[in-house]
Amino acid sequence: MMRSGIWNHLRRYHGQLDPGLVTIWVLGLVVRFALAPLSFHSDLYQVYSRAHLAISTGAWWSWSSQLVAQLLHDAWLALILPLLPGNASIWSPTAAVAGIGAQPEDIARFLAYPLLGRALVLMKLPYLLADATAGWLIGRQVLPAQRRWAVALWWLNPIVIYTSAVFGRHDSIWVVAVLIGIEFARRGARWTGLAVTSLAAAARFFPVFVVPLYLVAFRRSWRTVFLGAAGVGGLWMVVDLVLLQRTGQSPTLTLLGEYPHVRYLIALALPAGDDVAVPVLPLVYTIFVCWWASRGPRGVDAYRAGSAATLCAIVALTPFHPQYVIWSLPLAVPFLVRDRTGPVLATAQAALFLAWLPRWGAAATTGLLLPLGRDVIETLPDPQLLLAALLPGSVWQPFVRGAFAGVTLWIGWRALVDARRSLPGTPEDDREFVRMEA
Repeated sequence: MMRSGIWNHLRRYHGQLDPGLVTIWVLGLVVRFALAPLSFHSDLYQVYSRAHLAISTGAWWSWSSQLVAQLLHDAWLALILPLLPGNASIWSPTAAVAGIGAQPEDIARFLAYPLLGRALVLMKLPYLLADATAGWLIGRQVLPAQRRWAVALWWLNPIVIYTSAVFGRHDSIWVVAVLIGIEFARRGARWTGLAVTSLAAAARFFPVFVVPLYLVAFRRSWRTVFLGAAGVGGLWMVVDLVLLQRTGQSPTLTLLGEYPHVRYLIALALPAGDDVAVPVLPLVYTIFVCWWASRGPRGVDAYRAGSAATLCAIVALTPFHPQYVIWSLPLAVPFLVRDRTGPVLATAQAALFLAWLPRWGAAATTGLLLPLGRDVIETLPDPQLLLAALLPGSVWQPFVRGAFAGVTLWIGWRALVDARRSLPGTPEDDREFVRMEA
């Protein structure tokens, strides 16, 4: 009886177990589990070393930066530690010390761990599960005829695979939270969706910019917009004050003063005489939010389009590390599958992303293969130096960066244009879509 229920569930949302869709899922899974034990970045080691320190000392609330994400890793490491015998000495005791972090000898001990492959897979497993969940949710948020392309553009995308399985970054987890917020909202549970979206914003920098768009798109009235904004802001102030009292540090001040993404937002600026230059992104975002509020678009398509455009603009117009490009994808994919040019744009973006990776040198490319051994790494050329021998960096880097920014901005603009059919839409229309899909 249970097997029958699961089978009917799969048939309901994935249409007779489409062989093409199954192939996409299997291929993405094989690629991820092949790459996960072979790649390593110190960021992954840092977050789990802090988790080990929290577990061993009981100081779960001592880390004031990205606390939500850190608590999740603390809990996950507590679950997998029994599967990693003899692990007590492989973690860094200084990973949580600002300005010091994990030392080379700490990383060397970790890489010498006999069960290194198992450890890497278990450490990255939440990210791989988040990739799969996000792909499933994206597939549900498009029409059945578009589902293959929608899942493929996420699940087989080199940007997503690189972020989760190779680099080992946890952004997919918070992508899932944003997508779950959409699922709640289109079923009428607006406040629950806001809570989940706000949780993602508390964990990562990028979802912060979609919360105002959520409030407008899923409002019942303008009064609920102000109530929602006050609720989110008030809750954050309470958390900030509690952590300030417990740790002596304010998460808000820590983020504003030390978090590099805040500086990235003002990196691109327009000269304004002898006064302070006007930063482009805050200016554009403020104008966009004012337009959004005055236009008052409503419904899932409107919210998804506005958020996709916002995230694409942030990725395109600010300095970024390669693991953050993933944020330009999840809310844009449902628009990219509406005609044949969308997959072409996604392919171009992924190709330019891969072409841009050598700009970071071995640290973001061949250096990630440390689990294969330093002897192997030393035989591999640094991609940045190799390209420099063929073409000056002052030539290829601006060209690739500009082309990548152009494609990413166009994807965001395309989302806004394609959503015009939904303006003005209502969340009730979205619930009707759910009923028709079922």
